[in-house]
Amino acid sequence: GQLGRPNVNGVGPLADDVQGTVDLSRYTAALRRYKWLMLAIVAVGTLGGVIATHFLKPEYTVQATIWIESPPEERGPIRSDELLGAGAWVELLTTYVVLDSVIQKERLFVEPAKPSDWKVFDHFGIATSGFLPGAYTLVTDATGRRYTLSREGGTYTESGTVGDSIGRKAGFQWVPGPRMLGPKRKVGFNLLTAREASTALLKRLRPQLAQKNFMRLQLSGTEPVRITSTLNTLAEQFVAVAADLKKRKLVELSKILAGQVNSIGEQLRVAEGRLEGYKVRTITLPSEATPLAPGIMSTQPTVMSNYFNQKIQLEELRHDREAIEAVLQRASSGALAVDAFQAIPSVRNAPDLGRALVELSTAEADLRALKYRYTDESKQVEMARAKIDTLRTRTIPAYATALATQLRTQGNDLGSRISSASKELQDIPARTITEQRLIREKQSIEGIYADLQMRYEAAKLAEASSVPDVRILDQAVQPDQPTRNSAPLIIGGALAASLVFAIALAILLDRLDKRFRYPDQVTRELGLSILGAVPAIRKVQAGDRDPDEASQVVESFRTIRMNLAHSYGSAGPVMLTISSPGAGDGKSIVSSNLALSFAEAGYKTLLVDGDIRRGELHRMFATERRPGLLDHLVGSASIDAIVRDTTHKNLQVIPCGTRLQHGPELLGSSAMRELMTVLKSRYSVLIVDSPPLGAGIDPFVLSTATGNIMLVLRSGETDRAMAEAKLKLLDRLPVRILGAVLNDIQLGGVYKYYSYIYGYTADEPSTPQLAGQAAKAEAPTS
Repeated sequence: GQLGRPNVNGVGPLADDVQGTVDLSRYTAALRRYKWLMLAIVAVGTLGGVIATHFLKPEYTVQATIWIESPPEERGPIRSDELLGAGAWVELLTTYVVLDSVIQKERLFVEPAKPSDWKVFDHFGIATSGFLPGAYTLVTDATGRRYTLSREGGTYTESGTVGDSIGRKAGFQWVPGPRMLGPKRKVGFNLLTAREASTALLKRLRPQLAQKNFMRLQLSGTEPVRITSTLNTLAEQFVAVAADLKKRKLVELSKILAGQVNSIGEQLRVAEGRLEGYKVRTITLPSEATPLAPGIMSTQPTVMSNYFNQKIQLEELRHDREAIEAVLQRASSGALAVDAFQAIPSVRNAPDLGRALVELSTAEADLRALKYRYTDESKQVEMARAKIDTLRTRTIPAYATALATQLRTQGNDLGSRISSASKELQDIPARTITEQRLIREKQSIEGIYADLQMRYEAAKLAEASSVPDVRILDQAVQPDQPTRNSAPLIIGGALAASLVFAIALAILLDRLDKRFRYPDQVTRELGLSILGAVPAIRKVQAGDRDPDEASQVVESFRTIRMNLAHSYGSAGPVMLTISSPGAGDGKSIVSSNLALSFAEAGYKTLLVDGDIRRGELHRMFATERRPGLLDHLVGSASIDAIVRDTTHKNLQVIPCGTRLQHGPELLGSSAMRELMTVLKSRYSVLIVDSPPLGAGIDPFVLSTATGNIMLVLRSGETDRAMAEAKLKLLDRLPVRILGAVLNDIQLGGVYKYYSYIYGYTADEPSTPQLAGQAAKAEAPTS
């Protein structure tokens, strides 16, 4: 025979071209098989969702709106946006300066276990420091006169008379009356620190800045009255803190400007004194305006004025450059003196350096104002300090260095021009230059003093008339309806989750199933062609069988017969061994009905019971077991003596015969080969029913004798791993594996292409032998 596993093509629905639709049908079949398990999981999951909804409360949301003032178009010395940028208002709202105050005012540091117990805590308070947070339980006795306060974990216990202060040693300020508590009252509550309560409040708060002028606040919770009061208190506290910060900023700026005015005023008085003393000393000396000789009066004033102006300008440049370099030198070893820069005239004509100095003064005022509300480690204080450090260490020194370099360049150029004109003015005394320099110095300081005085007056006016940059536009209103009721969502989610889990579990169980259930497991995993599929027969009383159901069985064996007949062609009689991987797969029933099908088709058929251990074909056909196959192989019976006639004209049977211990050896003897040779010449179809492949070597010996084997795989019963292992043994033998027959399948689903059209049977008497034998397919025979 041909070795290996040939590809015997099926006919009609048995062809492989329908396997592309098997996967979806396979999932559907798995869901049908585990439908009751899935239904139980969905029911339990949904019930769990319903139970969970009883522990959840509807959630309410309240909203308030705060207006943020926009900065003016023309910015004066006091600007509205100097306090905080647009995005920093949200940061200010979420600081603990605001939140901790709200916690204290609304008593959010205490959380009763039951909302109905809030009235007990109407006058509850805690000490500013030293209180003991944790979970507490207050219990009154049957008379309502005595109480016991205990902390979770047993770390604190207190007893006393109702009406006295409760929890004084734990830091409580609480005196509930007897009427408020009553007898046998149990009140549970959780006491939090202010920082813990602020963190919990922050989690429920959703601030949102819209279009720079509107900040919307939303607060969620399960108690509408509490969240409404809390949000309104939060908005009021935020406005109060913002107004206080702005007020303190303006006060600090006024202080800084007042100090600068006093410093520059003192410098102005010193400059005026130097000029006055110089004039007193030179009042008796000849004036530079006196003409030296006739005829030069017309040219003297122009030349001298030009010369003196250049000399004075050169001296001023040098003086300013040296002053700047001196300030920078002092700044490298210590703090940067802002007043020293402002006293230098050239600094006033340097717009970049002037703006940087003004920005430094403003930043210092901001820092002082912020320190009143924040600690040194807060984000706002660190940002303000970083800005001041940048101005002092990088920005102002860079601008000052650039100005000194520019003054040096201008001085060098002016000095070269003065040198060329020095011959004409060698006799002009130096005192005139000194006088002009002193006058210029006094005038420069006067200008700086006037500017600072104006800014100081503007700061005092802004301090006196300052208004907050934020105000409440819409207060929170108590809601009537919850914004989110999660009960339907939880129930629906539980239903969906349990359904998904049930489907996944059904598919997983299907994947882990080691038994044959689908056609592709035969064709793809074992590489076998499907010769036919025998549907399951329901167990009913005699005479109640559905004709269409019986027709499905008849047509299935006709299909198997056709595939086997065409697999041989004209090469001789049809000879094959029928076996299965394990017991209970229905191989004997398939062998009997297949033999009947061949006989009905006119083939002279012989059915041999090769199951010498537990063969039962003689019972199916109502014949004697002895003499049989083994009796002939040991020489105690002839061929004609072991062949039995049946009720079918073209069908004869050889029973297994006397059961012998050395029967397997007899199956592989020369007598067996001689018997096969004789039977091949007498019959057109020779079918050998063998034991299961897992029972011993009998099926392998019989399949070698016939040269061909057909396997019977029972849906939902046959073990795939065993089938694959036994097929590997067959691959080593000179046996052709014709294919497999799927037994006991459920029509529809993955097997919908293996059924036939219902109601299309012929109106003719049925074959009682075939139907009767097929009805036994449910029996767990070998």
